Amino acid sequence: MTKSQEKQMLFVLATLLLFRFSFSFSPKEETSWRPLPHVGRRDVLLSPIVPTLALSSSPAKAGVTGRPEGRRSVIEIGSNPAIPVWPTWGGGKVVPVSLGGAFQDPFLLLAHHDHWFDPRDPLRDPFKAAGKAVGLPYVDVEGFSMHPHRGFDIFTYILDGSDGFQHRDSMGETSKLYRGGTCQWMRTGSGVQHEEFWETNSKRRTNIELFQLWVNLPSSRKFDEPAIEYIGKDTPHRWIETEILDFKSGNAVGSVRNISATLDKATMSTDSSEEASPTVVHPRPAIHILHTKLQPGAQWNLQTPVEHSAVIYVRQGMASVLGNGESTIVKIRQTATFAPDGDKITIQNAEKKNDLDMLILTAMPLREPIVSAGPIVMNTADEINDAYQQLQSGTFLKREYVLEQQRARGYW
Repeated sequence: MTKSQEKQMLFVLATLLLFRFSFSFSPKEETSWRPLPHVGRRDVLLSPIVPTLALSSSPAKAGVTGRPEGRRSVIEIGSNPAIPVWPTWGGGKVVPVSLGGAFQDPFLLLAHHDHWFDPRDPLRDPFKAAGKAVGLPYVDVEGFSMHPHRGFDIFTYILDGSDGFQHRDSMGETSKLYRGGTCQWMRTGSGVQHEEFWETNSKRRTNIELFQLWVNLPSSRKFDEPAIEYIGKDTPHRWIETEILDFKSGNAVGSVRNISATLDKATMSTDSSEEASPTVVHPRPAIHILHTKLQPGAQWNLQTPVEHSAVIYVRQGMASVLGNGESTIVKIRQTATFAPDGDKITIQNAEKKNDLDMLILTAMPLREPIVSAGPIVMNTADEINDAYQQLQSGTFLKREYVLEQQRARGYW
């Protein structure tokens, strides 16, 4: 190992240590409420699922009389750091995007991973050994060892052409490999434990790029029975995809992969055929997760209810968000959060040669308090403390015991 490589490895380990301690939580530490109106636990209303979003580049129709109409404006641009890892010396990175703001509700966290693993990499084993020696989780094992979650939904969407994740969980799955073009959805509900390890191969290099998205659940769904489903490639639930058509020529200028609609069809189906999903879950307030691509110069109008939160994340290229008389540039690895001041979002590919590739997130906000501690996201500090006490006592996965504790506190 050269001195340059040694310095690079030390820098990466120091960065990871800082990242670890910056994002570590204690169940007893002070937490702050979200600045939104408090909705009582028994007063939460589930909104009906709204009609499918208009996937067209034609001008938007007028909204409801008396409500804001026209283009929504950008209220905030977020620049997100690319943390070097797996491996930093080859450009591997994770981009953690902290969400959870008032105009991002119910989205909590987006992580954009892009990594590779090569059996010929001379730094790979020393890096793993160094991670183990200094107590860095996930580095020494090249993945995410068994860990708990409660209170939200997780989408792990592996991009087309990628290798995959090896999954195991407390719901009975002992080993499942899912690869590019597939999305794993998991309702953590009352409590689940799982592990995800990057796919590696002793004979070839593996490349993995994915998004992981945490979406909060309303209090009425936080103690649902845990569930898991796979959608997309190599599953019975094929993607719901739509072309974006140019308004004037009628030619296709982009595409939309509707992740949320595909999941809704998979988990809410009552079809008795062999390909029907056995995972039928309680509906949640509407969310829309759209993986969208636009050709150079192309423009797209997306209808979205004014009361819905809306965020975009640019994976590749550069977006120009067209507001009322102004435009806002959103660059690679940036997020744009929208104000509730219109009923459509207008996006144009600002580049002349490259496609725009972005994730669009819209949803009915929950407007509930949030208290989080690491992998647990609840509504009160008592619920956080209960979760960690249950982890210590071995009762975290015993759903009936957990529900009884909720009843004893008067929540149910």
